Amino acid sequence: MTKADKIKLSLLVLLLGAVLFAAGYFTFFWIRDRTVYEQYTNRPEGFAMKYPKGWKVIHYPESGASVVFVKPKDNPMVVIQPNWNISSTALAEPLTMDQYVKAANAQMQYTFPDVTATSSPVLLSGHLGRKLVYISSRDDGLVLVTYVFIDHNVAYNITYADLKEAYLDPKRRWEIEDVIRTFKASF
Repeated sequence: MTKADKIKLSLLVLLLGAVLFAAGYFTFFWIRDRTVYEQYTNRPEGFAMKYPKGWKVIHYPESGASVVFVKPKDNPMVVIQPNWNISSTALAEPLTMDQYVKAANAQMQYTFPDVTATSSPVLLSGHLGRKLVYISSRDDGLVLVTYVFIDHNVAYNITYADLKEAYLDPKRRWEIEDVIRTFKASF
């Protein structure tokens, strides 16, 4: 193989790699951006968030949740419907984020003894908070992904609930991250 042929082959491989990268990149973002969102704003409690269009908006003030967004059932056999719920709670006494997370984890472990919990820092609407992921050990179990931060002695909890199988789908995780990035507080 001549030097010119090696250069041509190298350029062809480089071009093919660039085309495959571009196709993957655009497919990735095309898939992510297929969901259409609607805006929800709650001025009295000071937050706003987008949610997937077509999801039902339910207000449950007596339950402690400010609002719940529920995906419509795909069929009548669906038992667990993916949902987001947002609550803001005035804390009886000031707590650090670590204290709040420790209490939340203890409550979850008490309520759902079969869950494993992970925690990671997250920036939420300009506030340093935590992303708490609770995954059931059962194959058909539930996953709760809670984003929490404390602002002026008010704890904001934004929780996504779904079946573990659905949560493990990368597309679903992208959708969760897309929605949580739209959350705004204290506007």
